[in-house]
Amino acid sequence: MVHRYIYGFASVISLRWYECRLEWKSGSCSFCTYIPVHHLSCTLSFTFTSNTSSLITFIMHTSTLTSLVLAFGLASASRTTSHEKSSVWVTEVPDHVRPYAIAHYDAGGCMVGNQLYRFPVTGPSSGYAFSLLSTNAPPSSALGVFPHIHQAHYENFFNLKGRYQLWTEKDGVDETRVLTAGDFGSVPINTTHTFQFLDPDTEMVGVIQPGGFENLFYALANSNWTSASSVTQPPFDPLLVVAASNSSSAPVGYLESFDVYTKPDYVPRSDTINGTAPLNTTWHTGPNTLGAEGSPYYIAKDFGPKYLYDAVGYQIIQPFITPVQSKGEFSMSTITLDRKLSNVTIPTSKYTGHAAFEVLEGMVTVEMEGETLSLIQGDVVFIPGNTTYKYYSTVHFSKFLYVGAGAKAMDTQLIADGASWSSPVWPKYA
Repeated sequence: MVHRYIYGFASVISLRWYECRLEWKSGSCSFCTYIPVHHLSCTLSFTFTSNTSSLITFIMHTSTLTSLVLAFGLASASRTTSHEKSSVWVTEVPDHVRPYAIAHYDAGGCMVGNQLYRFPVTGPSSGYAFSLLSTNAPPSSALGVFPHIHQAHYENFFNLKGRYQLWTEKDGVDETRVLTAGDFGSVPINTTHTFQFLDPDTEMVGVIQPGGFENLFYALANSNWTSASSVTQPPFDPLLVVAASNSSSAPVGYLESFDVYTKPDYVPRSDTINGTAPLNTTWHTGPNTLGAEGSPYYIAKDFGPKYLYDAVGYQIIQPFITPVQSKGEFSMSTITLDRKLSNVTIPTSKYTGHAAFEVLEGMVTVEMEGETLSLIQGDVVFIPGNTTYKYYSTVHFSKFLYVGAGAKAMDTQLIADGASWSSPVWPKYA
């Protein structure tokens, strides 16, 4: 009788028709055992890596009287660089341009009211190409910020999880959308905008070009947030109570020194139906297109343009910003990967502009600086221009948010070499 299951990954030292020998190593501990095949309750499957050994994924069942007690570790740890031994993984964002990766919620930041801002890519770390930030907050009955414009910064909003509402107005076109996971809003310069957090656990990802806009948040902060701020590192402080207010006590001239120009006469529209207003707008019911240069626009998850690149496995590129919208300054897309097959050789990539990946789903592997990095949801890797790297997925479905500086970034090249595609997933044939 099966009483419990033990899930694990281990190195396969040998495999015979009647038994397999498994070896597990983690730190200073190791374990080796022979397991009869009749103890394995599923078909053995292998994932080959560049190393000579392979991985076996298995489920072992045990009984209450004759249980085989094993402690299993993740064998991929021996094939990927651990955070502790890595020169690429960091817990603090560098103050200069260099290759680095940082885990979700490890980046430092600051508290503005009850909103926790973290900055995995900053002005200094990107050579002021762009800033990548995440904002976590509880729901609120008030606007998250006062309505305002930027005269020099192109701001972009992506939803990693939860729900928030974004308002934009420019040249008399006043719109709003409720963004759920995977949705996007583009806010070019001189666009009045504001937002409001709606769900109990929301994470808003921002991409701002040029970089360095995080200086505003530090200037307005109640306090800074570092690894020393909390042992448990929650997305935000759920016990913090602040007065509901969307106004700032900072003088107008002070805000304008950070490229923030308030619009006190703007009244956010309140006629949203099915997550959108005005009525003639399409939101999660049909295709969305990228806007013209200088115009704000919204793209619902998987309802924007798509391109299939199939030179090495499958990649689906869904652009949010192209050089057309950004005047050649940057591009922004989601890129979906299928699992790397054993007969596929991943080519080396190198581009002149700086770039960053933020993982949205699955696990993305990046080989860079002699290290193999495994990134999961929310992890960020920064790749300076002219750095060689490889990227791929070792699971069936992985997706990441890509930001690239300049007019010839990786996503732009993949789109140029790919073909228009109608689905967010790839075909079933190889």
